[in-house]
Amino acid sequence: MPPTFDTLHPLSYTLHSTLYTLHPTLYTLHPTPYTLHSTPYTLHPTLYTLHSTLYTLHSTLYTPHSTLSTPHSTLYTLHSTLYTLHSTLSTPHSTLYTLHSTLYTLHSTLYTLHSTLYTLHPTLYTLHSTLYTLHSTLYTLHPTPFILHPTPYTLHSTP
Repeated sequence: MPPTFDTLHPLSYTLHSTLYTLHPTLYTLHPTPYTLHSTPYTLHPTLYTLHSTLYTLHSTLYTPHSTLSTPHSTLYTLHSTLYTLHSTLSTPHSTLYTLHSTLYTLHSTLYTLHSTLYTLHPTLYTLHSTLYTLHSTLYTLHPTPFILHPTPYTLHSTP
Protein backbone atom coordinates (compact mmCIF):
# COMPACT_ATOMS: atom_id res chain seq x y z
CA MET A 1 0.00 0.00 0.00
CA PRO A 2 1.40 3.45 -0.95
CA PRO A 3 2.21 5.99 1.80
CA THR A 4 -0.54 8.37 2.65
CA PHE A 5 -0.46 12.02 3.56
CA ASP A 6 -0.96 11.19 7.15
CA THR A 7 2.06 8.94 7.24
CA LEU A 8 4.27 11.21 5.16
CA HIS A 9 3.36 14.49 6.76
CA PRO A 10 4.91 13.89 10.18
CA LEU A 11 8.06 12.57 8.52
CA SER A 12 8.15 15.48 6.16
CA TYR A 13 7.54 17.90 8.99
CA THR A 14 10.43 16.42 11.02
CA LEU A 15 12.77 16.58 8.05
CA HIS A 16 11.74 20.16 7.29
CA SER A 17 12.13 21.18 10.90
CA THR A 18 15.61 19.63 11.07
CA LEU A 19 16.69 21.35 7.85
CA TYR A 20 15.23 24.63 9.06
CA THR A 21 17.26 24.32 12.29
CA LEU A 22 20.44 23.45 10.37
CA HIS A 23 20.04 26.27 7.88
CA PRO A 24 21.27 29.13 10.11
CA THR A 25 24.22 27.00 11.28
CA LEU A 26 25.12 26.16 7.71
CA TYR A 27 24.64 29.77 6.71
CA THR A 28 26.99 30.84 9.52
CA LEU A 29 29.55 28.23 8.52
CA HIS A 30 29.34 29.09 4.81
CA PRO A 31 31.98 31.87 4.95
CA THR A 32 34.43 29.61 6.87
CA PRO A 33 35.45 27.49 3.86
CA TYR A 34 35.67 30.67 1.82
CA THR A 35 37.85 32.26 4.51
CA LEU A 36 39.99 29.15 4.69
CA HIS A 37 40.25 29.14 0.93
CA SER A 38 41.12 32.82 0.65
CA THR A 39 43.59 32.94 3.59
CA PRO A 40 46.50 31.43 1.61
CA TYR A 41 45.81 33.95 -1.17
CA THR A 42 45.92 36.74 1.39
CA LEU A 43 49.03 35.35 3.09
CA HIS A 44 50.89 34.66 -0.14
CA PRO A 45 51.75 38.30 -0.97
CA THR A 46 52.75 38.93 2.64
CA LEU A 47 54.96 35.85 2.72
CA TYR A 48 56.35 36.69 -0.69
CA THR A 49 57.26 40.20 0.50
CA LEU A 50 58.88 38.77 3.63
CA HIS A 51 60.77 36.20 1.55
CA SER A 52 61.92 38.88 -0.87
CA THR A 53 63.07 41.12 2.02
CA LEU A 54 64.98 38.27 3.63
CA TYR A 55 66.56 37.34 0.31
CA THR A 56 67.70 40.94 -0.20
CA LEU A 57 69.10 41.03 3.32
CA HIS A 58 70.88 37.72 2.74
CA SER A 59 72.38 39.02 -0.51
CA THR A 60 73.41 42.24 1.21
CA LEU A 61 75.11 40.37 4.05
CA TYR A 62 76.68 37.78 1.77
CA THR A 63 78.80 40.41 0.01
CA PRO A 64 80.63 41.61 3.17
CA HIS A 65 80.85 38.03 4.36
CA SER A 66 82.47 36.95 1.13
CA THR A 67 84.71 40.05 1.14
CA LEU A 68 85.85 39.32 4.69
CA SER A 69 86.59 35.70 3.91
CA THR A 70 89.93 36.49 2.24
CA PRO A 71 91.34 38.70 5.05
CA HIS A 72 90.06 36.16 7.57
CA SER A 73 91.90 33.39 5.78
CA THR A 74 95.07 35.53 5.55
CA LEU A 75 94.91 36.43 9.24
CA TYR A 76 94.30 32.81 10.16
CA THR A 77 97.40 31.76 8.18
CA LEU A 78 99.43 34.52 9.84
CA HIS A 79 98.16 33.49 13.28
CA SER A 80 99.05 29.87 12.57
CA THR A 81 102.54 30.87 11.36
CA LEU A 82 103.16 33.06 14.41
CA TYR A 83 101.94 30.32 16.73
CA THR A 84 104.33 27.83 15.11
CA LEU A 85 107.18 30.35 15.43
CA HIS A 86 106.25 30.97 19.08
CA SER A 87 106.24 27.24 19.78
CA THR A 88 109.58 26.79 17.98
CA LEU A 89 111.23 29.67 19.87
CA SER A 90 109.97 28.43 23.22
CA THR A 91 112.72 25.79 23.56
CA PRO A 92 115.71 28.06 22.73
CA HIS A 93 114.20 30.76 24.94
CA SER A 94 113.96 28.32 27.83
CA THR A 95 117.56 27.15 27.22
CA LEU A 96 118.84 30.74 27.11
CA TYR A 97 116.88 31.60 30.23
CA THR A 98 118.48 28.67 32.08
CA LEU A 99 121.94 29.72 30.82
CA HIS A 100 121.28 33.32 31.88
CA SER A 101 120.18 32.15 35.32
CA THR A 102 123.30 29.99 35.68
CA LEU A 103 125.60 32.81 34.55
CA TYR A 104 123.85 35.23 36.88
CA THR A 105 124.43 32.89 39.83
CA LEU A 106 128.10 32.48 38.84
CA HIS A 107 128.47 36.25 38.44
CA SER A 108 126.92 36.79 41.86
CA THR A 109 129.27 34.24 43.44
CA LEU A 110 132.33 35.79 41.77
CA TYR A 111 131.21 39.25 42.78
CA THR A 112 130.89 38.11 46.41
CA LEU A 113 134.38 36.54 46.26
CA HIS A 114 135.79 39.72 44.69
CA SER A 115 134.19 41.85 47.41
CA THR A 116 135.56 39.60 50.11
CA LEU A 117 139.08 39.71 48.63
CA TYR A 118 138.81 43.44 48.09
CA THR A 119 137.89 43.85 51.76
CA LEU A 120 140.69 41.50 52.90
CA HIS A 121 143.35 43.17 50.75
CA PRO A 122 143.99 46.20 53.03
CA THR A 123 144.13 43.93 56.08
CA LEU A 124 146.61 41.56 54.39
CA TYR A 125 148.61 44.52 53.09
CA THR A 126 148.83 45.94 56.62
CA LEU A 127 149.88 42.52 57.97
CA HIS A 128 152.45 42.17 55.20
CA SER A 129 153.85 45.64 55.93
CA THR A 130 154.01 44.88 59.63
CA LEU A 131 155.85 41.57 59.05
CA TYR A 132 158.18 43.19 56.55
CA THR A 133 159.01 45.93 59.02
CA LEU A 134 159.56 43.33 61.75
CA HIS A 135 161.77 41.29 59.45
CA SER A 136 163.81 44.35 58.48
CA THR A 137 164.19 45.31 62.09
CA LEU A 138 165.32 41.80 63.06
CA TYR A 139 167.68 41.66 60.12
CA THR A 140 169.22 44.93 61.16
CA LEU A 141 169.62 43.75 64.73
CA HIS A 142 171.03 40.39 63.72
CA PRO A 143 172.89 40.79 60.40
CA THR A 144 174.83 37.54 60.36
CA PRO A 145 172.69 34.68 61.50
CA PHE A 146 174.94 32.18 59.71
CA ILE A 147 177.84 32.79 61.99
CA LEU A 148 175.93 32.62 65.21
CA HIS A 149 173.59 29.88 64.12
CA PRO A 150 175.24 27.38 61.85
CA THR A 151 172.99 25.27 59.72
CA PRO A 152 173.10 21.51 59.92
CA TYR A 153 174.74 21.48 56.49
CA THR A 154 177.66 23.59 57.69
CA LEU A 155 178.08 21.42 60.76
CA HIS A 156 178.35 18.25 58.72
CA SER A 157 180.61 19.68 56.12
CA THR A 158 183.51 20.31 58.49
CA PRO A 159 185.81 17.25 58.73
